[in-house]
Amino acid sequence: MVLVLDDHPIARQGLESIIKLHKPEEETLQAGTVREAIDITENRPIDTVFVDLNLHNESGFDFLEWIQKQNKSVKTFVITSSSSESDFVKAKKLGIDAYVLKDAFIDDIMYSIKVVDRGGKFYSADLLENLGNTSEEEKKIETLTKRELEVVLLLKEGYSNAKIAEELFVSEGTVKKHLSNIFGKLQLYSRTEVLVFVERNIDKFQMALDSNEKC
Repeated sequence: MVLVLDDHPIARQGLESIIKLHKPEEETLQAGTVREAIDITENRPIDTVFVDLNLHNESGFDFLEWIQKQNKSVKTFVITSSSSESDFVKAKKLGIDAYVLKDAFIDDIMYSIKVVDRGGKFYSADLLENLGNTSEEEKKIETLTKRELEVVLLLKEGYSNAKIAEELFVSEGTVKKHLSNIFGKLQLYSRTEVLVFVERNIDKFQMALDSNEKC
């Protein structure tokens, strides 16, 4: 039995259709949240899961980590828009069986299923080609969450903490917490240093935010 975890119904349905091409007899269940995925896996004999990493206000890694802690014999496919090297490395550490980018051809996805069924591992070729080409600054940017990216870009626009809080509908204390996390992840120590870093990498910040919003 197969489980597809993705917060977009169309993406779930599309992936289920592809799975059916390879395994027409296989029952496929769908989940839109980590909680739904856990509930299904606890109550049904799931042997294969397809997991999107970037869910609405959640991370697919939470589900993958839960599976690992349960010591369940489940084949795990990551299907994601993220070509982030840090995401790939983290997924590999969790023992995933396949890492497939969402823009892959249908044939590639079907081939990944065949490889894993034979006991192998499958990683998208485009992802492997780019490994090691990520700069240190890009790696730091990739550690930021979607909300932290939003805070950084509003900071660049000259917003005060209070204005950022108003824009994002959070408290000023929450904004200060995000800024503290941002300083730590970027290894910077002042707003001025952050602004200089953002200005130098503005395209990378915008791409990172766009990628998070599309996933």
